[in-house]
Amino acid sequence: MEESVKALINAGQTTVYNYLLSHYRDIGMDNDDLVIYLQISRLQKQGDQASLAALAATMKVTEQALTERIKRFVQLDLMTVQNLGNRQEYFDFTPLFDKLLAGQRVNQDNPVVSAGEQSRRQVVRVLQGEFGRQLSPMELQTINQWFDVEHFDPNMMILAIQEAIANNARSLRYIETILINWKKSNLTSPQAVQLAKERRRGVTYDASKSAGGQGRQSPGQQTAKKQPTVPIFKLDDL
Repeated sequence: MEESVKALINAGQTTVYNYLLSHYRDIGMDNDDLVIYLQISRLQKQGDQASLAALAATMKVTEQALTERIKRFVQLDLMTVQNLGNRQEYFDFTPLFDKLLAGQRVNQDNPVVSAGEQSRRQVVRVLQGEFGRQLSPMELQTINQWFDVEHFDPNMMILAIQEAIANNARSLRYIETILINWKKSNLTSPQAVQLAKERRRGVTYDASKSAGGQGRQSPGQQTAKKQPTVPIFKLDDL
């Protein structure tokens, strides 16, 4: 008995705000989400890695089930994932408490999804289809940044995905580089990108006509002037 008491004391305690216990459902969490949050918080406060294997062993669930749950945290903007290197990740729940303190509530009875959320899910579906797998929490976080920080147009995201796949590059970094370079080049629509491609490949002819007949040019004029090749985006550093 004495050894059990010592083990209990040495294991320490995990504190949780009563306000979170009262309102976790209001911000989109369910009972399982709350337990996962508590387990991750416990491990990280102990200085341990909250790995899927450690969580699965404690909760007696599969790692795949936990992966889906963690993706849900990211999709609901309740958590961000920081890469610490050496295949280690840190789960930051600051967004969860930001929503909690701001009184942001999720209407659980309304199945209608906003157009913005539909666009976000559409980009995720396209990527998963092209990559042939589910996206990781880190990848989902990157996509959220495309929407919330970079404010890329969803149509341009999908076009950049298609461009990357055409170049056999299934990488979010590659896709993001395309988007950044399009933005720098002020290419803000798929039509603008297509026009830039045509200009890059095409030949511009002098349309001026001499008074002597159609299709003739005055002396000294060139019959055709080829535009220099200018890439829409550069990927040398990939």
